[in-house]
This record gives sequence, structure tokens and C-alpha cells, in this order.
Amino acid sequence: MGAIAVSVEDERRILRIGKRLGVRSKAGVVHVAVEELEHRLERQERADAIRAYVRKYGHLDRQENALLSAGGVARDDS
Repeated sequence: MGAIAVSVEDERRILRIGKRLGVRSKAGVVHVAVEELEHRLERQERADAIRAYVRKYGHLDRQENALLSAGGVARDDS
């Protein structure tokens, strides 16, 4: 892979961030940034999947909870 061309301002920002993170190279800063972006995307995808599941099947949970609470089901807290 070759080098990535960035503007002078972006290069300054990368170096500033690197100093704050204690990362010595621009490639290190890019590596940290890519890792963080991957984690952020994974969290977002999980959240989207949960929301889709709740939209699709949430009514079943609500029905079951309503039936349980209406039936006065005793809970064993021991």
C-alpha cells in the first residue's frame, strides 16, 4: 500500500492527535482511528439488529408480560 495524501491541516491534526494519544507515527494514529471506527460500527450494527428484533418481536414480549401480570403469577424470590 502506498501513502495517503492529506492536506497540510489534516496532517497537523493527525500529529496533534498522535501526541495526545502517545502514538509516535501517523500510521499509528490511523491504526487507532480505524480500530475505533470498527468498534463504533460494530456497536451501531448491534444496536440496529436489536431495534429490528424489537420491532419485529417486541409485541410478543409485551403480550406475555401482560398475560403474566394479569394472571397474578406468583414469583418465587428464594
